[in-house]
Amino acid sequence: MVFARIAKFYFRKGKREEAFAELDFILNRQARNAKGFRGFLSLLSNENKDTAEILTLWDDEESLVASEKEIFFGAVNKVLNSLEKKPDVEHCRVFSTELYFHRSSKSELDRM
Repeated sequence: MVFARIAKFYFRKGKREEAFAELDFILNRQARNAKGFRGFLSLLSNENKDTAEILTLWDDEESLVASEKEIFFGAVNKVLNSLEKKPDVEHCRVFSTELYFHRSSKSELDRM
């Protein structure tokens, strides 16, 4: 069974791009080396220019919880001054997933 953390971040006006880039770099670089890490999606809202979300996937609930204590909260603290409030965090059990990457989409991902 796969588990996910969905974290929604609320940035101060005009701070999203810079702060989220730093947050994304820290979280995903450290998560790659964490036990049970399966992958991530970093999402920038089109409707609200001051919010973003990170979805991370984990092999089991134990890995998810451990990563929160060891990685997630430390990364959030590094960008705390750019946030309006602490992120909303939800833990989920993944029911199903399927991802396809077309050539143009993949090249966009490779640039990150």
